[in-house]
Amino acid sequence: MRQPELRPLAQPELPQPGILGRALGALFFVVALGISGFGLYNAAHAAGVAGTHGTLAVEQCWVKHGSHGSRGTKVCGGTFRSDDGKTVDDEASVRSEVKPGSRVSVQRAGDGYVRVGFGETARWVALFFLGWLVVAFGMSFAATGMFPRSGMQVALITRAVSGTRVGTVRKWIVRGGLAGAGVCLLLTLLAWLLS
Repeated sequence: MRQPELRPLAQPELPQPGILGRALGALFFVVALGISGFGLYNAAHAAGVAGTHGTLAVEQCWVKHGSHGSRGTKVCGGTFRSDDGKTVDDEASVRSEVKPGSRVSVQRAGDGYVRVGFGETARWVALFFLGWLVVAFGMSFAATGMFPRSGMQVALITRAVSGTRVGTVRKWIVRGGLAGAGVCLLLTLLAWLLS
């Protein structure tokens, strides 16, 4: 019996470098700055380094629904009193699941409130490290200028920088981001288990 002739599969081609690829890389950088900045901002408040410290006397809890299809976020509200007694907010709320009638240590962060504690701080620092992973993902596009049109092209562009200086830096950013986020999430879990 004669075997059919095998032909190699068509290999997807790398896209041509251009401004769109660099813009995509820059977009990932801006998003990463936003994620990391938001994480550090809230981590500073959760650690008590920034903001006004006080206690939130929880009166009621509810579920705040976001966009369609989202589960919603548990929010508890009540009266905030700063430690120095200068600030009282009867409409304070914090994204957290606590029992009505309890008192929660919080830090005022702009218009909102953040729970204070080691576990909360570690959780927000994990978000900072997530920003590192976003930067690492966009580095290949910024360095090559290639704009991917498919998932296969994303993999090819990433492979194209793997042996270069950009690839080495990218690898260390990914390792640092994964290690940092992993340690922070582990510390968050330990703090939750010990509380």
